[in-house]
Amino acid sequence: MWLRWSVLAFVILCRSSAAAVMLDDLPPGAAYVVAAVRIEGAAGVSAAKLRSVMQTRVPPWYAPWKRWLEPPIFEPHLLRGDLERLRAWLRESGRYEATVDYDLLPDGDRVTVVIVVREGAVVAVGSVIVEPVDFAPTAAERAALRAEVPLALGAPFVQADYDAGRDRLQRWLERRGFAYARVEKSALVDTATHEAAIRYRLTRGGPAVFGITFVTGTNQVAMRLVRREIAYRQGDRYDPAKLDETQARIFGLRLFRSVLVRPRNLDEHSGTVDIAVSVVEGPPREIVAGIGYGLEDGVRGQLRWQHNDFFGGGRQLGFRLKGSEIEQAVEGEFRQPYFLHPQQTLIAPLTQLRDDEPGFTVARIRFAPRVERKLMPQLTVAAGYGIEYDDLSNVPSATVARFAGGRDAYVARGIVSSLRAVIERNTTVDLLDPRQGSVLNLALEQAGGPWQGAYSFYTAVLDAKKYAPLPGNRVLAGRIRLGVGDGFGQSRDLPMFRRFFAGGINSTRGYARSMLGPLNGGGNPVGGRSLLEASIELRTPIYGAFGGVAFFDAGEVRRQAVSWTLGDLKLGTGIGVRYHTLVGPLRVDFGVPLDPPRHEPRWQIHFSIGQAF
Repeated sequence: MWLRWSVLAFVILCRSSAAAVMLDDLPPGAAYVVAAVRIEGAAGVSAAKLRSVMQTRVPPWYAPWKRWLEPPIFEPHLLRGDLERLRAWLRESGRYEATVDYDLLPDGDRVTVVIVVREGAVVAVGSVIVEPVDFAPTAAERAALRAEVPLALGAPFVQADYDAGRDRLQRWLERRGFAYARVEKSALVDTATHEAAIRYRLTRGGPAVFGITFVTGTNQVAMRLVRREIAYRQGDRYDPAKLDETQARIFGLRLFRSVLVRPRNLDEHSGTVDIAVSVVEGPPREIVAGIGYGLEDGVRGQLRWQHNDFFGGGRQLGFRLKGSEIEQAVEGEFRQPYFLHPQQTLIAPLTQLRDDEPGFTVARIRFAPRVERKLMPQLTVAAGYGIEYDDLSNVPSATVARFAGGRDAYVARGIVSSLRAVIERNTTVDLLDPRQGSVLNLALEQAGGPWQGAYSFYTAVLDAKKYAPLPGNRVLAGRIRLGVGDGFGQSRDLPMFRRFFAGGINSTRGYARSMLGPLNGGGNPVGGRSLLEASIELRTPIYGAFGGVAFFDAGEVRRQAVSWTLGDLKLGTGIGVRYHTLVGPLRVDFGVPLDPPRHEPRWQIHFSIGQAF
């Protein structure tokens, strides 16, 4: 026996190209490095998806150093498990007749793993029956119940969608107050016809209401802070969405490491559901430091300190120091929740900053308290008063000459006293990388007039964004932004620090920062009183944490107020790469202006953190 293994080991180690072998043919104790994992025979499923199911893998192409620092050791037991995982995954995707085999191609101390897939016929959804057991739904309710099942007739019978149908039907019943609802699922797969007959049996049970809420885990934090965030009242109809909202609101206090809100006595079927709220307190103070880099603002950093229970009551007091090559600022902010109303918050920010823009520099100190009220979970309004002192410098004389009224009307420094209002509807879930939903934001400001100050003007900005999920984990994102403003009374134009500018990393890509719009004789941006920007972007996964985008941007800035025309639109297009992290995607965009300004580059590289919109 030892002679057989010795000869085999000699052949495997010495031949530069060996024939395929099986696991049992490998000599005991031999160590190999995985050179590659190849997928053969897959047609209806991607090789990348199959590789993601496996634990036998090689480092991705974008991390070649790992091949030397952490060489992937071939583990026979992992490969045996991979074969079972692949077969299970193929069955769960509707390929009940699929087979998975393998070949090993040794080459010295390296081995290439070849996975051979034969998919067979795909089992399709033949029928879906939603069967109420103890209630008779109306026609509209029956249609709504069927819509909760993501299985479409004729589509592949996918286990994940089959399971999701049961969960969504149960949630549908629970949200209507039936806390004891039960949904049973069954599937009959006919391998002769390659069809699956799906059935869901719904037992609704009796209705229920919220009962007593028990809170545990509070120590330094007052229990009343937790109780006031409860989104339901005792006696209200049971709704699990209210539990989710309560959990999110308590966690939003930023005083707890963990929050768990769950029913306490469902097994009793008493018609009254008591709720258990369990919290684990965290430190009330937090310190955050960060550093980054962008091609527009260069090296940037921030240092933030915040107390999330300042003198109790859930009040927040925070300070932030931030800086980059464009902006340097010191900020302080006080938040008083439940200000005169449970859904209102008083926010009082104080800011001192210096902003170095391509066409001017402004130093500012601002105090802008506001009251923010949540009208609905997705709808927020805010109104407040702001007073600030602005000091303009580095404004070219050619820019001043282009203001309405010229030099005589130009005011380089003074006080801005204004009223502000914002209304926003936000249906997105992920703020850093939204994949579905929309955002509609309207911001208004009116300065001067009865509020006095050195400047009299108004501005209005409407920002609309939409995110539509597409097959293949892709997203189609769109944005349109309209801005208008003008001076009145003592001010014949918008001040430089309130004018509209476009172009750059978060605007019309392919153009340098603020360079899309009117320029003075020296090529510096002047800004305008009307703004129009639009973007459409296709976001798609590439490999692992990497994603790609293709975008088309358009924008214009006009000197006149309420003046938009498609004839003056500047267009930019390009592609980009995203690397998704816990703090948002790292972004690199290559933009090409279709009508570049004179003496400006014919392409731009934009690098930053976070999606463009």
